[in-house]
Amino acid sequence: MVILILLVGVSIYIFTYVSDYYHADNRAISALSSTSEYTMDNNDDFITFTPRNNKSTTGLIIYPGAKIEPESYSVIASEVASKGFTTIIVKMPFNLAFFDANKADKVIANPTEIKNWVIAGHSLGGVFASDYAINNQDKIKGVIYLAAYPNNNASNASFKGLVIRGTEDNLTTIEDINKNRDKFPANTTFMYITGGNHYNVGDYGIQKGDNNSTISREEQQALTVMYIVEFLNSF
Repeated sequence: MVILILLVGVSIYIFTYVSDYYHADNRAISALSSTSEYTMDNNDDFITFTPRNNKSTTGLIIYPGAKIEPESYSVIASEVASKGFTTIIVKMPFNLAFFDANKADKVIANPTEIKNWVIAGHSLGGVFASDYAINNQDKIKGVIYLAAYPNNNASNASFKGLVIRGTEDNLTTIEDINKNRDKFPANTTFMYITGGNHYNVGDYGIQKGDNNSTISREEQQALTVMYIVEFLNSF
């Protein structure tokens, strides 16, 4: 009976934990539509933005942050797609990459014109994106750490890295970055957005524990997209 009570208690805790997540806001939802520049497909596994013209052979996969609805990254994804890069936001079970860290396999397995895949991840999603790249260096050419850092050593990896972090980020601090600096790929560029914070990478409201930004969400995301596009153009 005691074991049964413990199992029920643990089950309730887990259900409560995964049910409490950050939802995409209206700005993000409004980006979930096709335009003259790209088509948008939203299914059970992915949100895909495909450029209509000037399509690059480099594509971007995005792993959302922990307990953040994947639609929250639709603005950034759509802006990258408007620059010619197919961009795919991966939907994770319970909004946690932990439960399907290799889901990029399903993206890459689909027939496509993409020859170079770059994977990005926000916060904890960046940890799992980095791990995926480490384990799949034949498939991944670059990793973009959005307010994130590698948990496992990627310093000898063949892929390039890009770090984008807001200076006001209180969830992925500069101490976190510096403490793990020797784990980043040897060829990594570090970009810091003055006044940017953690939650403005996406569109899901205010995240507990973060600092307020001193620039607008739109400004931070515009710079983020610019750095991402520059990185993608390097392949």
